[in-house]
Amino acid sequence: MRGLQQLLTLRSLLCGAGALSLSLSESAAFPQALPSLAQALQQLGGVQARGVKKQANELRIGNVIEHNGKLLQVVSMQNRAMGRQLGNVNFELRDIITKSKHPAKFRPSDMVEYVRLEGRPYQCLYTEGTQVHCMDPETYEQLAVEREVFGGGADFLAEGLEVILNFHAGNDAPVTGEVPNHVTLGVVEAAPTMKGETAAPSYKRAVCAGGIEVQVPPFVQTGDRVVVETSERAFVRRA
Repeated sequence: MRGLQQLLTLRSLLCGAGALSLSLSESAAFPQALPSLAQALQQLGGVQARGVKKQANELRIGNVIEHNGKLLQVVSMQNRAMGRQLGNVNFELRDIITKSKHPAKFRPSDMVEYVRLEGRPYQCLYTEGTQVHCMDPETYEQLAVEREVFGGGADFLAEGLEVILNFHAGNDAPVTGEVPNHVTLGVVEAAPTMKGETAAPSYKRAVCAGGIEVQVPPFVQTGDRVVVETSERAFVRRA
């Protein structure tokens, strides 16, 4: 009975005040209430799938928007200032389905449809050609996705790395992928440190595992392990 009351309360919240007339004393009509409840839940899910409105200047690289009937991922963005005022925001967008690129221009205050995605944790198993094989750590189900799903983060993919695959409602294939904000990499090549450089705030070139180039402080040497911020490919600290 308590579960019935909770369902009826949920239905009243979703369907409006008119649903409040349905009480426990009318439990004989409960089977007829279930379709309305299911429809309300479905409608609520549709609202969540469509997402929310955001200003153009609130978008970030990797976000997905719905524009002109297409799902588009933000690949790059650049603000163009006009004197002392904010100018247009120029975007490079990638079609989630066709992978084609689309330039777009918005004013900072323009509202766009930000698409909510469902993120699920996966573990990277291995890469083969252009595909990345991942595994759900709970079900052990394996999934092969294209490297480009991860954008620039694909360079950091390695065996055992925990990643996030983002799915759009009603689509079994992930539309975007994310690598961790920070990863630890081994330094396979580092420029030599010149005498006196340790006292200067200068950086030098280093090549980490996977061929990833990072600017590191003079004290970092070949064989060291460093923590790298993935979105900016920036040195954080020596591990």
